[in-house]
Amino acid sequence: MRLPESAFEQAELGSGQLFAVTAPPGPERTRDLVQAVELAQARGFAVVWTTCRAEAPPHWPWHAVLASLGGDAAALDAEPEVCADKVVDVLAAAPAMVLVDDIDLAGEETVRLLEAVVRQVHRLPVVIVVTATRPTHLDEARRLVDLAHASLAAGRITEARDLLDQAARDGDPEAALGLPGMWVNKFRARADRALTIARLREALDRNPAEPLRTRLATRLTAEHAYDRRETASVLEALDRARSTGDRLTLAEALSLTHHALWSPEHNARRRELADELITVASAAGLDLLALSGLCRRTMDLFCLGDPHAERSQAELARRAAHHPGLLFFHAAMDVMRTIRAGRFEEAEQKSLACAKMGMEAGDVDAETFHSTHLFAIRWLQGRGGELVDLAEQVTHSPTLPDLEFSFEAALALLALEAGQRDRARSALHRLTINGLAAVPLSSTWITCMFCVVHVAAALQEAGIAREAYDLLLPFADQPVVPATAIVCFGSTELLLGIAATTFGEPEKAVGHLERAVTTNIRLGNLPMTAYARATLAQTVKGERARALFDVAINDATAIGMTARAQAWARHRDGLADRVVIRKENVWWVVSHHGRETRVEDLVGMRYLARLVADPGTEIPALELVGGQDSGNQPVLDPVARAAYLTRIRDLRAQLDDSPSPRVEAELEALLSHLERETGMGGRGRNFAGPAERARTAVRKAIRRAIDTIASTEQSTADALRDTVTTGYRCSYKPG
Repeated sequence: MRLPESAFEQAELGSGQLFAVTAPPGPERTRDLVQAVELAQARGFAVVWTTCRAEAPPHWPWHAVLASLGGDAAALDAEPEVCADKVVDVLAAAPAMVLVDDIDLAGEETVRLLEAVVRQVHRLPVVIVVTATRPTHLDEARRLVDLAHASLAAGRITEARDLLDQAARDGDPEAALGLPGMWVNKFRARADRALTIARLREALDRNPAEPLRTRLATRLTAEHAYDRRETASVLEALDRARSTGDRLTLAEALSLTHHALWSPEHNARRRELADELITVASAAGLDLLALSGLCRRTMDLFCLGDPHAERSQAELARRAAHHPGLLFFHAAMDVMRTIRAGRFEEAEQKSLACAKMGMEAGDVDAETFHSTHLFAIRWLQGRGGELVDLAEQVTHSPTLPDLEFSFEAALALLALEAGQRDRARSALHRLTINGLAAVPLSSTWITCMFCVVHVAAALQEAGIAREAYDLLLPFADQPVVPATAIVCFGSTELLLGIAATTFGEPEKAVGHLERAVTTNIRLGNLPMTAYARATLAQTVKGERARALFDVAINDATAIGMTARAQAWARHRDGLADRVVIRKENVWWVVSHHGRETRVEDLVGMRYLARLVADPGTEIPALELVGGQDSGNQPVLDPVARAAYLTRIRDLRAQLDDSPSPRVEAELEALLSHLERETGMGGRGRNFAGPAERARTAVRKAIRRAIDTIASTEQSTADALRDTVTTGYRCSYKPG
């Protein structure tokens, strides 16, 4: 085996490595070792080449190593961990190459001392090479870990994970770390995740030397912090990692802490962690962690709406060219930018390529990212209803984290787009059953709220809208971007504006929506700029609304948002004749042709407000009153009706045989009663069921409300009489 020159470069930076060579003694093995020695000497490394012997004293050949490097060989008379610290102190002094031949001949004390030294080799300026005729436990376990790290550096995530899993089964404590410092919560199946946690605890219970103990403890803390949404514990673990003075330990802790804080309230802090990770990992020669830091920093900048995000992404693309695992995240962010530019077809093709890249790299989120891209594209195009069944499938995917609720919210939004209001309401109520505050802050929380606000507005759920408003207000200056930066739904101000409109504060809503338009322009988000303008147009009045609609329609048409442009055109064209109803304190304000009428809080006004808020949509009267249909009950059941008819026949027969005033009076009474209980065509009448009672109640309530409006503004009342239809299904259809 020939040692790579990069091994000595890394050692010069203070990050050493172990190389295990399993080959029989002979000219070929000797030649490779001589070449390694010459390479080390050429770079100014001190070289110690020694051999193990079966009859050698305890800790041999470490006596020779210490003596050659200026240490005290007599110090090797204590426990292996204590001896290891003394050896490490000597090895830390200057770059060196230690070559130990025939390790399989060494005694138990020598091997245990070697194991203890190897656990700290990553922070030493040393290259250690051991040779053996046959594989040893140390040799095989370390070989698997080294192979795993090499596979991870090459972007082969699945291969690296499998190798580390095998090494962990063989008892290597470092292998329990998994992919070192890269991600938390990457095992989504409960059994796999439980095994990961168990291995970390088992490795810690073996009381490993520092800094491995701190590395294991930090990983375990980060996993728990992610699950429990705890901040303090993982920050304390980061402080402990700093105190070790070990750069690998600190770099891993920075990376894990960054991932454990993947929720919007930590956006600014995450960027600070990513900047420090880049600095620490680069100085230590930890290229993969440095690149991971650059990837995280790019995501953070997009989450903050920072104008330098694109520049950071360009740097990531250049530096990660040979790291498929990180290029996958770059590709996902590139899809987001393409959607943001309004190039939907191109974005869809890029998303397919991104998904393929992620699956080849073995990233567990590959399919989820693709679904998210597709949902965003279709919703912006006004075609979200096409994907409602796919959203249902993704909602139940075992690859989703336990704290992931954004797809449940997306299901509600897409069901609404498909016209499935009951399905949308059901999904919304499942999500908010314990209140929105119970939905945990996570990497996708803000996109979850995007869906919740839209569905609450469409279903007139003012209470949910108010709660969403209060939760979103601290993030008003941030865009709606998940922590992975794979989609961007523009400014959070849009959601605040929609929510304010829903709970009846239009002036506040206008301010938020105006800021949403301005922010979306700055973000370069063409689809969401058009959407925010159209939403603002539906909130303001008169010529300003028409002008906003005109710009939104033109911009949407230009980038292929055809369905939305057509819907907005219908809204614009109906402005002149459309009635608008809003709530102000205890009054309903009815606007029409620039005139406003104030009406007291009548039940019928609530029904009218619901209908005019969703023009063209038929809403069951039963839904308006909030009831349930249990079916109609007949006044006469079939048995009673048959008895009536039989008695009538008998009376008629008696009259034919012997006319009698008494019989004639009874017959007349029965016929009259039967006539009252029989409808058109001889069908039996029913008692009024819930649907019938709702129809009657809604009709009367709306009629009273319109009559009240007529007492002040007759033309507005006439417009409502012409456009509002009542019955079992009610609607408002202006124009």
